[in-house]
Amino acid sequence: MPSRAVPADLPAPERAADAVIARCRAGIEGRCKRAVRACLVRLLRRRHRLAELGEGLHWGRNIRLAPGSRIGRFAYLGADFECHGPIVIGDLCMLAAGCKIVGADHLYDIAGLPTRLAFAERPRPATILGADVWLGQRVTVMEGVSIGTGAVIGAGAVVTRDVPPYAVMAGLPARRIRWRFGEDTMRRHHAEVIGGEMRDFRTA
Repeated sequence: MPSRAVPADLPAPERAADAVIARCRAGIEGRCKRAVRACLVRLLRRRHRLAELGEGLHWGRNIRLAPGSRIGRFAYLGADFECHGPIVIGDLCMLAAGCKIVGADHLYDIAGLPTRLAFAERPRPATILGADVWLGQRVTVMEGVSIGTGAVIGAGAVVTRDVPPYAVMAGLPARRIRWRFGEDTMRRHHAEVIGGEMRDFRTA
């Protein structure tokens, strides 16, 4: 399939608070492991031509990422994660084994042109995961979707639309089954883990 350009204006990954990153450095990796991972991060960034690849990465087998993508600090990408379009993954995200980002690779509404030959030529839309997002095993996300800070997506779900911060989603297609915290606890968690005031709380 012909390649499609990666947008040049991908945003930086959403950052966690400095104090939380310091706790990750102390609790997830010691001095020796940190040195090894620092070398690994540099190699992986060059090999996959990523715009950014943060410290403390956990990288499973058979990962596929689009060139130009941006990955934050202390992200966990499980085995067989696959994303052919650009993606931005925030700090502290956990993507379990078998997660996929899938997109509209072919057009289907051009008369006289079979779908097999109808390649989409416009730049692929970026998929954005905020900080502290957790995707369970074998979650499928449609390309171009944004998943808000702290959201949790249950195993096997198919995410077809944007997800608000701190929503817990499950199903086919994924629907919100509850909020991760009550509003007051959510705001406190956000202030401690991400830093600053949470501006985009939604109850819808």
